[in-house]
Amino acid sequence: MKSSKKSKKTKKLKYIIQKVNKTFEEFDKKKFKRSLEAAGVSEKASQEIVKEIAEELDPFSTSTAIHQKTYRALKRRSKLDAANYNIKRAIYKLGPTGYPFEILCAEMLRAKGYKTQVSVVKKGKFVKHEVDVVASRADGDIYCECKFHNRKYYKNDVKIPLYVYARYLDIKEANPHLNFQYALISNTQFSEDAIKYAKGVDLMLFSMNYPKKNTFCDLIQRYRIYPITVLSTLRAREKKRLLDKGIVVIKHVNRACLKALDLSDIEVRKVLNEIKVLMSKS
Repeated sequence: MKSSKKSKKTKKLKYIIQKVNKTFEEFDKKKFKRSLEAAGVSEKASQEIVKEIAEELDPFSTSTAIHQKTYRALKRRSKLDAANYNIKRAIYKLGPTGYPFEILCAEMLRAKGYKTQVSVVKKGKFVKHEVDVVASRADGDIYCECKFHNRKYYKNDVKIPLYVYARYLDIKEANPHLNFQYALISNTQFSEDAIKYAKGVDLMLFSMNYPKKNTFCDLIQRYRIYPITVLSTLRAREKKRLLDKGIVVIKHVNRACLKALDLSDIEVRKVLNEIKVLMSKS
């Protein structure tokens, strides 16, 4: 009697990920790889890290745990890639107030050739308005509303561009001779209605995911205006002390301000070396 051979199909194990907004989704290797490549990680390194993280993955995990493992894996290979991958979370750590984010926005515009001022009061037809950032250049000015949120999953709905545009109209009516655009910059996302309305009234938008090209994160990488919260060689309490002094971006960190944190010479060298790597154009 001949024994029949039966092909056995093994079930593919699903890995469920809990996101920061408490929703769940299945781990997607392709999506994960795209997130690495979006941060500038090479094809080869992305493949290696996807393989490494997938092999260590638990059937149930969180996006925060995966991010931490990925960050450590990147840091072993390249401090620059690790910083680029960590930009969004580093920006959230600028809180709890929105003032450091305003300074970061001002530095981004300064890198684009604007002269900038933070927290400027402008006269409107009916009321005065405090503009978060005023950026001036020969071809026109940009008045910026900077919306910082501590919750990563917060989405700016249409009400925010509605009131920002209303401020623009009030200032414009009182100052018809001024040549300026209004911009809304956020560290989170915009809803579809918010984007649609902003396009309709010619309101400039920048966020972590908008526009598709030249997002806020893209501009940080291009102009090397990294916030100090990307630095892995500084502890959280030291970063806070720098932020309290108004030092928000790494290019403003020097030996003197590091020594004021009571760091040893070895620690100072490590921080300055990391900054050198991140500021390098190569």
